[in-house]
Amino acid sequence: MTARFAGAPVNAYFAPMERLTGDLVSLIPFALLLAAVLGLWIHRWFWIAALVASVAAGYATGAVQGLAGVWLALFAGVALLYRWTRARGSTPLTKLVQVALGLVLFVFALALALVLLPGFPRTTLTEASVLSPGAPPYGIGLGFPKVVAGILILGIVTDLRVGSWSELSAVLRRTAPIFLGTLAAVIACAWLLGYVKLDPKWTTLFLIWVPVNLFFTCLSEEAFFRGFIQHELARIGRRPEAAAAVAIAIAALLFGLAHFAGGWKYVLAGVVAGVGYGIAYQRTQRIESAMAVHFGVNAVHFLLFTYPGLA
Repeated sequence: MTARFAGAPVNAYFAPMERLTGDLVSLIPFALLLAAVLGLWIHRWFWIAALVASVAAGYATGAVQGLAGVWLALFAGVALLYRWTRARGSTPLTKLVQVALGLVLFVFALALALVLLPGFPRTTLTEASVLSPGAPPYGIGLGFPKVVAGILILGIVTDLRVGSWSELSAVLRRTAPIFLGTLAAVIACAWLLGYVKLDPKWTTLFLIWVPVNLFFTCLSEEAFFRGFIQHELARIGRRPEAAAAVAIAIAALLFGLAHFAGGWKYVLAGVVAGVGYGIAYQRTQRIESAMAVHFGVNAVHFLLFTYPGLA
């Protein structure tokens, strides 16, 4: 096949699908981890059982090693203590304990997300390949700690999730205008900074990228930055509207800084994106809205612009 699309041979865009690494056995822990994610909308015991099974399978296949299970159990324990103290009232002592536990939870989640704790080797799902002219090679990797932290935050710390398909539909309708505004702002920012340019493309890698990005990346990041940081900060102060605005700004700034590995342009675009995700969450008080805007922006970026960015 010699036809070209977006400046490259069409067959080049189908090649990544043929370069999956590893075997099916190595993917079992992550299939169970995906079941745990989906279980958040099914039943408490379902996601707990699937999560425990995924960790056990991870040890069996080498996806998690050593003290990894200890770190995850400790994080779950801190999350449970944090929720328990939050429900105990508003005495000065409980407030102090809650703040201390919140800081521990924040640092612990950050350490898991950045894979600073031992026992979490990264599993390569696809070999790196160049998707856009001028962009570095991109491949998909899978990791446990960031996703598990997101599951535990949504399963224990906050339960602001939709309860039915009709509620999800209503949330997405309310989120649609915010998505369009966020998309325009993020693309304009990235374009003006010289981080991306127009590059429409199709690759079968997208079929793998979709579930990984939506249920692992978007869920874990929105659980931490919006479900935990923004939600908890918005509860502080006597003026709800001012507290909500400050919470959106702080969560967006931290979200941008978390993308420091991509360079300062990526950080700035991340801050702009974080504001949009935060507004979506604040408007609906449902994590699905932030996830939807986040995934939508990422998908448009993948399909229509330089991905992951100009080197």
